[in-house]
Amino acid sequence: DLRALATDVRGRLGARPGVVALFAADGGAKLSFVVATTSAARDAGLAAGKLVPVFAPAVAGRGGGKPDLAQGGGTDPSGIPAAIDALRRELAGR
Repeated sequence: DLRALATDVRGRLGARPGVVALFAADGGAKLSFVVATTSAARDAGLAAGKLVPVFAPAVAGRGGGKPDLAQGGGTDPSGIPAAIDALRRELAGR
């Protein structure tokens, strides 16, 4: 479901450069995440699979994927705000 939601949001961005990152905690000690990038974002050098290592340590996670879509999981849902901050800093620096 998370993957479908991320691709739907990415599609709504149209031709604009954009990165969609969604996190979902399972209510316990696990979480899943998905990162999707628009074509314009990839043209600007933003690859979903390369963004995962930027924030995954904050949630004790790992993952990967292709330039357009990456996914993974972690074991520290309390780190989601820090993961989002790390991703925002990375994107702001580009």
